[in-house]
Amino acid sequence: MNELQEYFVAGKRNYSLISRRCRPIELYQFEALEDFFGDYLSNFKIEPSFNPVKPFVEEYFVPWYRKRLFHSKWSTRMNTLYFIDLFKIDRMQDDLLKLLKSKKCSSEERYQIYLLLADFGYVHLQDLFKESKGLPPFLLNEMISLVITTDNFESYVDIFYDLPYEWQLSMIDVLRDKNFRSLKLQELLESLLNATDQEKRVRATKTIASLGYISSPDVITQIIDEQSQRGEWQSPQYTGEKLMYVRLMGNIKTERFLQYLEQFISDRSYVIRSEAAKAIRKYKNGRDILLSITTTHPDSYARNIAKEWLERSIDYE
Repeated sequence: MNELQEYFVAGKRNYSLISRRCRPIELYQFEALEDFFGDYLSNFKIEPSFNPVKPFVEEYFVPWYRKRLFHSKWSTRMNTLYFIDLFKIDRMQDDLLKLLKSKKCSSEERYQIYLLLADFGYVHLQDLFKESKGLPPFLLNEMISLVITTDNFESYVDIFYDLPYEWQLSMIDVLRDKNFRSLKLQELLESLLNATDQEKRVRATKTIASLGYISSPDVITQIIDEQSQRGEWQSPQYTGEKLMYVRLMGNIKTERFLQYLEQFISDRSYVIRSEAAKAIRKYKNGRDILLSITTTHPDSYARNIAKEWLERSIDYE
């Protein structure tokens, strides 16, 4: 091991000689070298001209990992994926793809493989995403958040409708959380406001509200006008959707929205009334409007919630 340390730290001695003397055969020898290599990578900066880990890994660990990657024990496979990541063994992309297609591949393994392929620059990653199903929502959100970046998010916007349903929902959330903005993304979000699926409509509205921009107030007002003509609009199942519309109108402060907020302030749901009053207060003349509502609005619930938000401090908002 002293000779190996000298080779790694000082770059001395011939690699072929060192590799023959330190060739791992038993399991404990592989594990000892993994620990040594891992400590080295943690404590030393790898120079492009000298990466002492790579030849050892490619000569001895790649064949070993190829076997362990398809081991019957889940923990062994996961541990192997960890070291493939640690040592950045991009030459094992085909092996990762093979495991991905295996019936024994768990959702946790699939998650790690996607991250590895993204890190290795796998060119057909988006095609894999289109075919993928079964990742738990929390893993899906985390993975998409790591994979989608400022440089590539528009390419994912392009394939949005080709992705599985769960991916679409998670992608909307991630784009919102990362505060990405572009004309292409805005067009997608506004098109989703008219989606037949309510969950997509709610998440798209929430994202637009968070980004604080809409191409025209008519995009929202026309939807509300159409929806309000339906009898089920007042049912509890639309509470979440209405809440997002109200929140959007509070974040995108356009005078056109005020008449709609004054309608929502008398909604049957307390949470909608409260959000509408809060939204109105954000406007330049919002306090005056709330004050007027407390004395002139025919609905007692609207008067009460307007008064409540007049009395709340700015910090409460």
